[in-house]
Amino acid sequence: MTGSLNMVKLEPDMPRLAEWAHARKLVKRGGDLGYALHALLKAGFGKLALQPFSLQQHRERTTLFGYTKAGQREMTDLLNGCADPAVREVLAPDSIAFKPMPTTWRSGQIFGFEVRVRPTIRQDADGRRDSTTERDAFLAACDRAPQETPISRQRVYGEWLAAQFTRHGGAELVERENADIRLAAFQRTRIARRDRKRRLREIDGPDATMKGLLRVTDSVAFAHLLARGIGRHRAFGFGMLLLRPPPQAWKILE
Repeated sequence: MTGSLNMVKLEPDMPRLAEWAHARKLVKRGGDLGYALHALLKAGFGKLALQPFSLQQHRERTTLFGYTKAGQREMTDLLNGCADPAVREVLAPDSIAFKPMPTTWRSGQIFGFEVRVRPTIRQDADGRRDSTTERDAFLAACDRAPQETPISRQRVYGEWLAAQFTRHGGAELVERENADIRLAAFQRTRIARRDRKRRLREIDGPDATMKGLLRVTDSVAFAHLLARGIGRHRAFGFGMLLLRPPPQAWKILE
C-alpha cells in the first residue's frame, strides 16, 4: 500500500454486473446498484476496495471513479491472482487507470466540485434513543418551519453540505455572486443495506448531486476529507468529491 491517495478509474461491464448482482440477490430489478458495487469491489480487492466511489453515466459509457491508498500493481495483482473470474470479468482490469492525487494542497486554492450525497439527519423515533432513523434534511426542515413558510430544497441541502465541511474541516464552501452551491440533480431512491440481522432491505431517501466551489483551508485535513468522503453511505456510491476546474463564470480573484 502506497499510503498516498490515488484516484482510480474503471469501466465495469454493466450487463455482467447486473447478472452477478441478481444471481446473488444483491439488487432488485431496476434497483440502486450501490450495494452490489460495494460487494463486487470487496470481492475483487478486499480491504483495498475503492471508497468512496462514484458511478458516472455518460450516454452509453459507464465509468467508476474511486479513491484508494493502494497502488496500481497491488490492485491489478489482486484481480489477476485472487479474484473470482466472474468478478474479474465485471471489473475489466484492462480498463484500470490510476492518478496519484497531490500530497499537499495550497491553502486558499479554489476548485469546482461535484458530489452525490444522501442529505439526511439522524433522528430518534418517538424520542427513543434505541430507535434512531435517517430523515431527509429537507423534510425535517419543513417540519420545523412555521406553516406557510416557503422552504427551498436547494438551500436546505446547501446548508447541510456546508455543515459537513465545517464538521470535518479541510475546506469551506464558496458562496458569492454567481458561485452559489447548486442542486444539480435530485430524486428519491431506494438503496439496499444490511440490517443488524444481516438481512438485505431497502431504504427510501433523498439522492442529490450538488455542485459548487470550495476553498482549501488546511492541506492535511483536505487530503483526509477526500479520502473519507462526505456524509453517510460512502461505501455505496455516495460522498466522493470530484474536483473540477472553477468555471470561468465563477472565477474568483484571491
